[in-house]
Amino acid sequence: MEASVYLTICILMWGMAIFTMKLAGQGLDPMTLAVFNAAGQLILGVILFSRASIGFSKHHMMGIAVGVLFVLGNMAFYKLSQTAQVSTLAPLTALHIAVPILLGIVLLGEPVTVRKGIGVLFALLAIYFLSSSDS
Repeated sequence: MEASVYLTICILMWGMAIFTMKLAGQGLDPMTLAVFNAAGQLILGVILFSRASIGFSKHHMMGIAVGVLFVLGNMAFYKLSQTAQVSTLAPLTALHIAVPILLGIVLLGEPVTVRKGIGVLFALLAIYFLSSSDS
C-alpha cells in the first residue's frame, strides 16, 4: 500500500479512537476504560502474533515501553474527557506532536528546516483556533 493510504487509515483510526474514548468515558471510570482498551489491544495482538518477530532485544523492550506510554496517556485523556468537550480536548492534546519533533531534532539529529518550522507553526495555530471559544 502507498504511504497515503496508511496515512489516511492512521488519521481515521486515531480520530475515531479519540471520539470513542469520549463516549466510553461517559460510562466508565478511567481505570476500567484503560483495562478494556488493553483488552482490545490484546485481542488484536493475538491475531497478529503469528506475524510478529518475537524476542527480547532492546527494541522489543521499547515496544513494551510504547504500550505503557500509550496506556498512561490514554488514562489521562480518559480523565480529561470526563470534564471537557472532545472538540476542545482533541486539538489541545494534539500538542503531543511537538514532543517527537523536538526529540527527533535533539536526540536523533534530524534537521531543522524552514518547512518543518512553518508546519509546526500552522499546526499550533490550528490547535489554538480549534480549542479557543468562538466569542
